[in-house]
Amino acid sequence: MKRIVFLTLALVLLLSISLAGCGGGTVTVTSTAAVTTTQTATATTTTTVAPPDNRLPNIGSLAKPAGGKEGGRLQMQAGVNINNIGDPTGTAGPSDAAFSFPCVEPLVIIDKNNNIQPWLAEEILPAADGSSLTLKLRQGIYFSDGAPFNADAAKVNIDNGINSAMWPNMKKVKECVVVDEYTIRLNFVDGKWDWTAVKSLAGFWSVMMFSPKFLAEYDAQYKMTHVVGTGPFILTEYVRDQRLSYDRNDNYWRGKPYLDGIDYNIIADPTVALLAYKAGDLDMLGVQAKDAQGLIDEGFVITTSTDMVFNMCVLPSSANPDSPTADVRVRRAFEYSLDKQELVDALTYGYGVATNQLFCLPPYMDPTTVGYPHDVAKAKALLTEAGYPNGLTTTLYYVDGMPNDLPLAMQGQLAEAGITLNLEAVGYIKFVAMIQGGEGWEGYMFVYGFPGTTVDPASTLGNGCLNAVKKDGVWTNTTWLSCEQPVEVLEIFAQSNQETDPVKRTKLIQSISKKLVDDYCQWSYMYYVPGLTSIAPYLKGYTLGQYSEFQAYTFAWLDK
Repeated sequence: MKRIVFLTLALVLLLSISLAGCGGGTVTVTSTAAVTTTQTATATTTTTVAPPDNRLPNIGSLAKPAGGKEGGRLQMQAGVNINNIGDPTGTAGPSDAAFSFPCVEPLVIIDKNNNIQPWLAEEILPAADGSSLTLKLRQGIYFSDGAPFNADAAKVNIDNGINSAMWPNMKKVKECVVVDEYTIRLNFVDGKWDWTAVKSLAGFWSVMMFSPKFLAEYDAQYKMTHVVGTGPFILTEYVRDQRLSYDRNDNYWRGKPYLDGIDYNIIADPTVALLAYKAGDLDMLGVQAKDAQGLIDEGFVITTSTDMVFNMCVLPSSANPDSPTADVRVRRAFEYSLDKQELVDALTYGYGVATNQLFCLPPYMDPTTVGYPHDVAKAKALLTEAGYPNGLTTTLYYVDGMPNDLPLAMQGQLAEAGITLNLEAVGYIKFVAMIQGGEGWEGYMFVYGFPGTTVDPASTLGNGCLNAVKKDGVWTNTTWLSCEQPVEVLEIFAQSNQETDPVKRTKLIQSISKKLVDDYCQWSYMYYVPGLTSIAPYLKGYTLGQYSEFQAYTFAWLDK
């Protein structure tokens, strides 16, 4: 069995969209100065008319830190299949968002204590009864195309999130109301607080602040390869499957970045990317587990993180009546057939941890979840009971181009129990259509959960396995259409979204984690690998893992 773990940089970049914590916080900042910026909404031309370093006063710790070295361009790697970076209403992949984050910003962020803190909004004011959330916006901020950031601009973006056909995370917001020029109010459906929506404001792509002028003036095809926001860098070039280049925004409201720009070099082959990093052509690298020890032996430093992890799993078509996996006995037989520790030992080079549930890390991991320990005899007995005494054949779909070592390893283990697993690679657009475009599937999809020590379960569940929306008393799937979503679990999830007591909320989430496994066997979880990153020693001033910045390289510099 080849020893390669599926953990490409495209997945590592999802760290940028994790939503953390279960608390709330308010910070009041007064801003009065204005910034004037003019920028054509193209990927090749930049025109600015405001003076440089024209940051707003009185922004405290958000102001540009002193001591950095100006100049140089940060060189990073990007994976292929970057489909959409600038149209929040269109189809986008899980890693697309990260490539727009140098340019676009959220209304709020999550700090290291898991509290919501201001960003483009300067005050966060929940209603006493939880029926609404009021945000007072910073004044004097402009998008890089000259459009003002104000309540009307924020409403455009919030409305896009509410009306999104792809992302369900804002469906519990009834409306976004403009209170005055720099104040908006989010009214919740039925006057009930919703953590999924609130946490989405802290960086989920569908409610980031894109220029409303840009969104209105250009068609969907153009916006997929262009992006305009308020952030520290401005997109200047996008050559598909080659590179994305961002130049610094001299008029960024927090101060001019030290770097001249950031270049994402699209390198599909992990081995080529590794060699580029060793040669100094890349300044940081999301590291595959198979390469970690070699880098360590050569003197490179590897950092590990469980802030957000990718819990490798497969998703059965449990809501598809024509699929054998609609029978929970078949799903359980599938689970009993797998020796997860063997997969960990063979594929993760000592970094992986076998899992039996979605929330595989505290505090949301349920310690009483039993799962399905490896037992081929039980698997065969369940198949016989379900009407498959001679075994069955099913299909596992995965994105074309990803390493297939884990699917191949699973294929071998399942065969021992009489389950023939056909592997079918499909194009990325097709994969998205099967999950979110209404096509559905029969068999299994190879996907992943994204829990972590700083990831709020509202994000993981609401944008994944529990995304159904209740209307007139009826729950309806919005994505993952072939995946059953038990009403019992949906009701508990809805309760957890409205629960403001963190202890009570944690217990509710734990009960969801347990029920999805022990009662319904909804997803089959394999293992997670901590995030592995290597950063060149000359890269300074970044804030990765510190939760003080939305964009970790805003005020980074190259000391070489």
